[in-house]
Formats: sequence, C-alpha cells, structure tokens
Amino acid sequence: MAEDLVLLQIQERFEKFKQQTYKDFELAGALAHLPNLDTTNLPELYNAFYQSVLQLENGHALKNLLYRIDITELQMKQGTEQHPELPLQQVIAQLMIKRILQKVILKELYSKG
Repeated sequence: MAEDLVLLQIQERFEKFKQQTYKDFELAGALAHLPNLDTTNLPELYNAFYQSVLQLENGHALKNLLYRIDITELQMKQGTEQHPELPLQQVIAQLMIKRILQKVILKELYSKG
C-alpha cells in the first residue's frame, strides 16, 4: 500500500485521483460520504477513506460504491488474508485507494499512446 501512496505524491496525478474519487462516489450515490480530499497528507487520506467506509457500511451504498470502483469479493477476501490484523473496513479503504489510483494511471497510459 505504501508504494501505491508514493504514486499519489505527484500533484497532477493526485488531482486526477481526487476527480476520479468524486466521480465514483457521485455515480454510486454515495457523494454524501465522500472522503475529505483536501488533504495532501497521505495517512490522512487513508483515514478519510476509512471513515467513509465506516459510514457507508450500513445499507446498499457501500455495495454500490465497491461495484462502481470495481472491487471484488475475492479482492476483499485476499486483502483480509494478507492483513489479518486489520479490520475489513481498513482493507476496503486500502483497496479503494489502490483501485482508484489504478484507474488514473491506466487513463494516463492510454491517453499518451
């Protein structure tokens, strides 16, 4: 996870990450639980996603968001197996950040070619 967060230290990429996060939360109907994206502190960003997951875990909004971001049950299972010391909500927060960052990087790669 730490190596993923290093990729967000590029300002332009972080702006794209914030835009993609906003879009995913909006299209999933979870905009009311959008994490605080004003921070440039990466641990604070992680905590903001974790807090969003905690708020969303009651109801269908979290399911919709995970579907929109494209996080599978298998990824969540593997994440909990790799990090048994973490609660599922923290694993989900990590997966969300990682997947949104992947989307941004893929768009960057394909827009250059």
